[in-house]
Amino acid sequence: MSIEVGDPWFLQNLATDVVLEGVVMNGSVRGPERVTEQIRTVVGLYRDYTLLWSADLDDRRVQEYTAVVDGRPVTGVGTFHLNPEGQVDHIVVNHRPLSAALTVSRLLGESPLGQHRDPNEFYRPTGQSYEDLVAYAATHGSANV
Repeated sequence: MSIEVGDPWFLQNLATDVVLEGVVMNGSVRGPERVTEQIRTVVGLYRDYTLLWSADLDDRRVQEYTAVVDGRPVTGVGTFHLNPEGQVDHIVVNHRPLSAALTVSRLLGESPLGQHRDPNEFYRPTGQSYEDLVAYAATHGSANV
């Protein structure tokens, strides 16, 4: 996996067992290649990205930022856990408000990345019920790392 100009800092330091979770998807993404692919897809959706603050807390780094996605302002918070070797082994990214999180999720589902995933991993405004999302989440739940 090669690092590209503009990649977030953590992509160059992913553990082999890294897990990505977030409000924009059901379940989790595992492994450096899949995590990198999804992060690059999301970063490609962001316009006017601004880092608001960053803090290192023991074995975690937390960052809050703003961006615009499909014309909607979004605020994100990323929490990164570092294993004893200093590699990122768990990432949680949450977006707000709900309308922005649903927009990011919908765009992920419509992206080339989302076209090769289970239809219930991301929000799809047509042809998907609440029950579909709940059933998917029950079988592909949180990493609980």
